[in-house]
Amino acid sequence: MGNIHNLSLIRQCFSYFSDEKISFPIADYRVPKLTVMKCTKLIMTSQLAKWESYRQISRALRTSETLQESLELTSISASQISRKLPEIPTEWLESLFLDIMGKVKLLLPTATSKIGAVRIIDSTCIKLPANLAEWAHVNRTHTQIKIHVRVLALPTGQTLPEKAIPSTGNVSDVETVDLLVEDDSTIYVMDRGYIKYKQFDAWLKREVRFVNRINENNGVWHVEQELPIPSNTKITRDAIVRLGSAFRRTKQTLRLVEFRDEKDRKYRLVTSCFDLSATEIADIYRQRWLIELFFKWMKQHLRLVKLYSYEPQGVWNQIFLALITYAIAMHIQLSSGTSLSLWDVLQSVRNCWEKNLSIFEAELHRKPSRSSRGRQKVPKVQKSPPKLHTSVGIIKPRKTEGK
Repeated sequence: MGNIHNLSLIRQCFSYFSDEKISFPIADYRVPKLTVMKCTKLIMTSQLAKWESYRQISRALRTSETLQESLELTSISASQISRKLPEIPTEWLESLFLDIMGKVKLLLPTATSKIGAVRIIDSTCIKLPANLAEWAHVNRTHTQIKIHVRVLALPTGQTLPEKAIPSTGNVSDVETVDLLVEDDSTIYVMDRGYIKYKQFDAWLKREVRFVNRINENNGVWHVEQELPIPSNTKITRDAIVRLGSAFRRTKQTLRLVEFRDEKDRKYRLVTSCFDLSATEIADIYRQRWLIELFFKWMKQHLRLVKLYSYEPQGVWNQIFLALITYAIAMHIQLSSGTSLSLWDVLQSVRNCWEKNLSIFEAELHRKPSRSSRGRQKVPKVQKSPPKLHTSVGIIKPRKTEGK
């Protein structure tokens, strides 16, 4: 956080947008009030505050002197915001997101485990109203878009989003995977949506390290070697194989690892990591669940379920503005040294966005009023129904067990 404590928190958040050398001559041509930069900051504020509509954004601007001073804008209509959001250059928002995430990475510990960095790739769907987004029509029952995302799994259990590709819902995961996988020492973890034998061969040729779950119907064409199964583990098979059938198969050998989880569900993984143990490969795949938690967090805490705009570029822009908000919250969490979770930091931002930085920083480092021993087990005692001090309402005692 900054050192100027008399500044408002929202103005500090705006400092992530270095706007001195940025201009948008086409989008801002003959625009007297709502420029691209001001609209971006306004929508980002709405993500932080979780405002529900253009009208609420317009109302918040009219009633907030702090926001007016920070934006140098006293009022704007909901319709003007609606028209401006799709005009923001999406490439600039993507670049801004990557820039803030680069600053976040500088604050992360450099130490990694012996297996190296683990990156997870997956996609999530967002439904759109069929009558407002015909361009996203998939079939008779689905009108939706997808967000294809790559995240870095952190030792703390958090995820750091590194890349996002929005698309219509009819774009398969396989079609975007080449844009998300890079030739480095990273281990890429993917689910069953990324099964493609030609892709596996290409990755093996490029020495890309990956762990990919496959289906039961993905057969084994040839077994080159059965490897010993470690004892006292959930591993059921470890083999060097070629996948496929007489019609379609891999040209190169892969490692096949099969294991069962705590609920006895079977998992089949193929990987290019021949140097790791089968147990390590199973543990790496278990980290895939982190990206599901990331998607859930974004949809619950940022405005990614009910969108402001249903125009394609308006939707893309709101996705990247949500990711920018996530990046800012994570940067605040790491740079401040607070012990609060990312969700608690975002809640504190929402409560203090108009207040001075000193108030917000005190909230980030507030000590509990009393120490807690945690939740204690209390023996269950049959309680009598509470007494009512009014003649209104009825409380009927529940029946006790065994009677």
